[in-house]
Amino acid sequence: MSSIVITVINYANEQEVIEYAKMLTKQTIAENLRLVVVNNKSTENVEFNLEDELSKINLNIKVYIPDENLGYLNGCFYGYEKFLECEIKSDIKWSVVSNTDILIEDEKFFEKLYVNKYSEDIWCIAPSIYSPTTQTFQNPQYLERHSLEKLNRIIKIHSNKYFAYVYAKLATFKARNKNTLEKESQFVYSAHGCFFILNPKFMKSLSTEKYGAFLYSEEAFIAESIRKHNKKCFYDNCLKLIHFENSVTGLLGVEKRAKYIKESLQYIVNEFYR
Repeated sequence: MSSIVITVINYANEQEVIEYAKMLTKQTIAENLRLVVVNNKSTENVEFNLEDELSKINLNIKVYIPDENLGYLNGCFYGYEKFLECEIKSDIKWSVVSNTDILIEDEKFFEKLYVNKYSEDIWCIAPSIYSPTTQTFQNPQYLERHSLEKLNRIIKIHSNKYFAYVYAKLATFKARNKNTLEKESQFVYSAHGCFFILNPKFMKSLSTEKYGAFLYSEEAFIAESIRKHNKKCFYDNCLKLIHFENSVTGLLGVEKRAKYIKESLQYIVNEFYR
């Protein structure tokens, strides 16, 4: 039976990573799951060793430590490449890039993913994601591609930290009034970045290309890369999870967050719109 490789980042949130790993052991096909943990940053003076604690969990887990903080997506790409180097003969069914502030209550989540029949041109699956914080559903993230004009407007807004702060508040308010009902399964433009389910060939090609920004706009990068290859993203509402949101990125200040969003969108525009 092929494996499902799940890659996550530790950024001084060791306990959350440990709880995430324990959660995966409850899955009906846990023996077919491979968890890759990339240690971007360890907590100072932590009372335990992350690798030692993970080794106590009944799950196939690999931990890799890069020389620097690679960010979310490139960190996951790094871990996936390292995993492939060690597991050359591994037969992979799906590759998952995930946050660790995730709760999967359905113990058949990955079994459903495994047995569901998806067409070969689907390179990304977006699960149904509920946010208790905003009481909204985060997928489908976007049904249609943004225009260049809209992206340039968002870049301009994030050139000013005060405008960026107001924009974020308004976006949260808008989402709370718009996405309160779970949508039917359908093809979409982009999936929410807290949990990407990717075709392994696509994941391998992405890990070679790398993401040209540090944080944010990962969803646009995945969506545009899929579009470039004339493939599809499918939102499947039979796959359900809960996202508690921003356990790591919530620690960023307004100014730094605005800077990362601006730089990431400039990269998306330069790479895919021109």
